Amino acid sequence: MYDLVIVGAGPAGASAAIAARRLGLSALVVDRFKPPREKPCGGGLTPRSWKLLERLGVEYKWYGECREIRVKVADIKYVHRGEPIRVTRRPEFDKMLLEQSGADFVVDRVVKAEAGRVIGERGTYEGRVVVGADGANSAVARSLGVPPPGPRTHGIAFMSIAQGDLGDTCIIDFDFAYETTGAPGYAWAFTVGERGVDVGIGIGWSPWRDLRGPLLKWAEQLGLKPGGVLGHPLSLGSVESLGRENVLLAGEAAGLVDASTGEGIYYAVASGALAAFAAYIAVKVRGRPREALSIYSELVKPYVDEVRRSRLIGRFLSKFGYNKTVARALGRRLVELYTKVTSGEATYGLIPIKPKG
Repeated sequence: MYDLVIVGAGPAGASAAIAARRLGLSALVVDRFKPPREKPCGGGLTPRSWKLLERLGVEYKWYGECREIRVKVADIKYVHRGEPIRVTRRPEFDKMLLEQSGADFVVDRVVKAEAGRVIGERGTYEGRVVVGADGANSAVARSLGVPPPGPRTHGIAFMSIAQGDLGDTCIIDFDFAYETTGAPGYAWAFTVGERGVDVGIGIGWSPWRDLRGPLLKWAEQLGLKPGGVLGHPLSLGSVESLGRENVLLAGEAAGLVDASTGEGIYYAVASGALAAFAAYIAVKVRGRPREALSIYSELVKPYVDEVRRSRLIGRFLSKFGYNKTVARALGRRLVELYTKVTSGEATYGLIPIKPKG
């Protein structure tokens, strides 16, 4: 029996495995696919994301740094220079994290999870604590009776690696996304060094639709030549459950995603590592694995509160954020603050709202 059975080999699952190794816990990672696996994602690591990775002792490779962020929303333009956003390639990033965990790995499709056991199509895996880090449509969450994500918790993203050069500049344009799709969201362009530019467009709270047209128009507007296009649904952060007893949910499986920007790597790494720490306290310190959830809930509470704040901000933006009159009344200061939140240099705690729960 393992101390930890982790379902999902993305950033949340791999971070749980890395933390488990450092805490002296035995760990098994189970996933349908072995990384690398392509996923439409800007691949940007905000300053707090890469600082967290470094605190965990994780080595990673990045291909470009954005030291200047240009934001446009409701005709208000703002340029921010600060600590860099480091741009990775998700397939390679996920693979590097998993390799550094040193955990055992099994390719299997999980169909059910319960206290102390994960059941897959090919086998059954036992662990004192189970961590569900298997994404927005989590099989582990379904096993716990967590309701599936509703339409108000999903979005869409399309991305491509384009030929061109933006130097050390990142571009985030809320106006372009709204004007071309009629839905709240933003278009982005992140440099990935010699590989070119990661261009994409994401919208929230929308049923599935093909965004190739707006994406190609965005690349053309920037003078870039896109390559192959990938599309993927997005989770937009609705924390319904963190688990049950010794079954914990982390990352997208727990709804820990910034609902305003779609950024999830930071929350995935943080919650995955904290899930492993909760398992360590429950198993090794207290000798009571079923207390893992109560420990984890306390540890992860600041992140849950922040995601709930992001959801309130996202709702506000979807309703008023693209109204030029409202945006101008709120002023440049709000755009500046939101840019710092987007870059990871500030948190939603600076925005004067109080999340429920």
